[in-house]
Amino acid sequence: MQIIFILAIILAPASAFAYLDPGSGAVLINLLIAGIAALIYALKGLFFRLIGKDQVPKPQAVMVELALFSEGSAYLHTFQPLAEALIIAEIHFAYYSLEIEDPLLRLDNPFCHNRFLGNGAMGRFRANNIPEPIVLSTTPNISCPGYPIKRSPKTQTLIHVFHSMVDIAMYRKGSLDHYDTVILPGEKHIPSVREIERKRGLKPKQLLSLGTPYLDSLLQEKQSTRQIAQENCILVASSWGDKGLLKQYGIAPFIALAEHGYQVILRPHPHSLKHEPEFIKDLQKHSAALPGIEWDTQLSPVESMSKAKLLISDTSSVRFDFAFIYEKPVLTLEIPVSAMPGFERDDLGAIWSDQAVYEIGTVLCKSEVQDGLEAAVKQTLRDFDSARIKAFRQTMVANFGCAAERIVESLREVQLQSTASVSSGDLG
Repeated sequence: MQIIFILAIILAPASAFAYLDPGSGAVLINLLIAGIAALIYALKGLFFRLIGKDQVPKPQAVMVELALFSEGSAYLHTFQPLAEALIIAEIHFAYYSLEIEDPLLRLDNPFCHNRFLGNGAMGRFRANNIPEPIVLSTTPNISCPGYPIKRSPKTQTLIHVFHSMVDIAMYRKGSLDHYDTVILPGEKHIPSVREIERKRGLKPKQLLSLGTPYLDSLLQEKQSTRQIAQENCILVASSWGDKGLLKQYGIAPFIALAEHGYQVILRPHPHSLKHEPEFIKDLQKHSAALPGIEWDTQLSPVESMSKAKLLISDTSSVRFDFAFIYEKPVLTLEIPVSAMPGFERDDLGAIWSDQAVYEIGTVLCKSEVQDGLEAAVKQTLRDFDSARIKAFRQTMVANFGCAAERIVESLREVQLQSTASVSSGDLG
């Protein structure tokens, strides 16, 4: 790894006056570094062969056909229940992560073959060459132009599993174009995927409505958390970037709630802490002296969700997590479409979440927030019906609480089909 960076520094010119747009520049730089990495790896193998040593690991005693690819611990809620279900089913699988602190890299079980792929270009190079024929990932945009993670040439079946309840509308354009199979939260998510396929002339994917394993994780955490909801406690959970309510509305409306006697928990998206830390630090300074406001920066939202009587959010999937897991109401603050350029919603006639959110609470536009957020909070708490939320969840979410098991059953079938295909190819 150090050799690669040293070579990159040596080969880089001292000054450069040409202009590369960010997308093209990133692609070219990644290609250059990945090419150098591949060359070094090949020369290293040649050197060991010349001196009579075999530096390639011996083949495993078991055949591993399935790989789970994760970008890191942010997606632990998706992969942990899948890993646990695979172990219970006694299915060997590889687990690859781009983050060395990923807790699943410390999972010690003979059925789990885990590996840290590396940082930067080396990690991406290895991710682009995963050897297993079946790869399951929750990462959108694999193999899309400008995106650094590509589909491995050895991948026969690329499977996407949703890490949220929102549908494809809130994914970047091209997000699932290179996937073969998509595991959906429920039947209602099928139309948007099919609409994108028709409009782009894509080959129809295999769509499986099997649920979302991350809801399994949140449900288990809720059951093990004894936190009782606190009166007048409101959780404010924001998306990150321009589509986040903290960017669109600022902190003033929530300070006003705290001044009216509410306990307000502000929870920025984990990506905000990574990609816009100065913005979050500035907001924290403005609220530091206020006893009615606290900040939640934990990876899991369960503790804050348990405390809150109501959630205020934007387009985030956390709205459905809160409603479906805790059966409590949600107040959605409207985000202008101009703040969400380049998403699949641009090519869709109808957005599932835009209608679904009315089943779990209230929606406010910007002028309504400025005129009376507190009145909307009171009305939403007064009008909500937990039975309605339960009924809606029943129609929206497949295999609620046991999605991982159903997904693993399906993966076993895919694995058997892959084995049969290889065997018939060998015979031919």
